[in-house]
Amino acid sequence: MTLTVKAISLDMCKIIADASEEAALKKNLKIVIAILDNHGSLKYYRRMDGNNFISVRMAQLKAFTAASIPISTKALAERNQKLPNGPYMSVPGIVLLEGGLPIITKDGQHIGAIGISGATPELDGLCAQAGLDAIHDLL
Repeated sequence: MTLTVKAISLDMCKIIADASEEAALKKNLKIVIAILDNHGSLKYYRRMDGNNFISVRMAQLKAFTAASIPISTKALAERNQKLPNGPYMSVPGIVLLEGGLPIITKDGQHIGAIGISGATPELDGLCAQAGLDAIHDLL
């Protein structure tokens, strides 16, 4: 039996980042976009002018979280709230703020993650989703 493993391409990353940035511009936001492969390695990065240092770090951490545990950072935060003692809070590098989304193919392969920071967590999440929506047909 042969296993076919898919990977996120640089072209896909550019499409995601362009769509995320376009969504941010429509709302007059200044965001940071980090896209990681499914192993948590940085594949693509974009920083719009006018944001702050914490957004640089948070975008990467949100992406790392969604690359490590292939669910959205929002869903992970909700799961964490339901568990005794909020166990995910103690995992190094895990962020429980909306704006991190896994990138999963139509056949269920986890190929990467996007993390966005620079606005409110809810707006970060909307910009991240706009990026993923732009590659829906490629997945």
